[in-house]
Amino acid sequence: MWINDAPLSDYGGELRMEYKASGYTLETSVFKGRKRSSFVLLNNIVGFQTLTLSVVFEGKDRDDVTLKKSMFDMLAFGKNELIMDDGFLYTVYLSNIGDATYPAPELIEVDYTFVGVRHGPKVVAVGNTINCESTLPNTDCILSVTVGKTEVNYRVGTVMFPQVTQGEQLTVDGINKRILVNNVPAADRADWITFPSLVPGINLLQCDDILTVEFFPVFF
Repeated sequence: MWINDAPLSDYGGELRMEYKASGYTLETSVFKGRKRSSFVLLNNIVGFQTLTLSVVFEGKDRDDVTLKKSMFDMLAFGKNELIMDDGFLYTVYLSNIGDATYPAPELIEVDYTFVGVRHGPKVVAVGNTINCESTLPNTDCILSVTVGKTEVNYRVGTVMFPQVTQGEQLTVDGINKRILVNNVPAADRADWITFPSLVPGINLLQCDDILTVEFFPVFF
């Protein structure tokens, strides 16, 4: 296992084989009339996946192994990128650090709980017709474009710019939730209700110029 580009072994840690990857939480609402046989699916929202990782730390003695675990705890705190042996990556946050047990003076066993999403490597594609390999319903993306000519009501996916000037570089960042013009925050230059996202399969993105699209395909 790697965390934030660092191998777990750098902290004297080794991942047990029996780590647990849960399914995704689902928030579902339906309508079924009284005494009726059919129902209407009103909403089905995908939440997060949970990873429970059992880690064994090893050091020279109790003080050394405790320090190594503490250094790993500091690294794992907050938002992280994990690389697991299933071939996928995980964007997660640390949810819980379990109780530490000492099976020997130089060993610590502890369970960590991470919550987040499973995804593949970053994809950078050029064009306004994009194939998204995700299996989750919506994949956040970043749309970038250089304006070809001065226009009004210029659209970049789901975002409309009331006025743009030829040569301006526009970025609609649906991953970090930002609007940039020439790499400077400029949310006041745009109108939108939702940031752009991709659905599994072919996506047709609206823009008068050719877009650069960045995203991480996400998977159940």
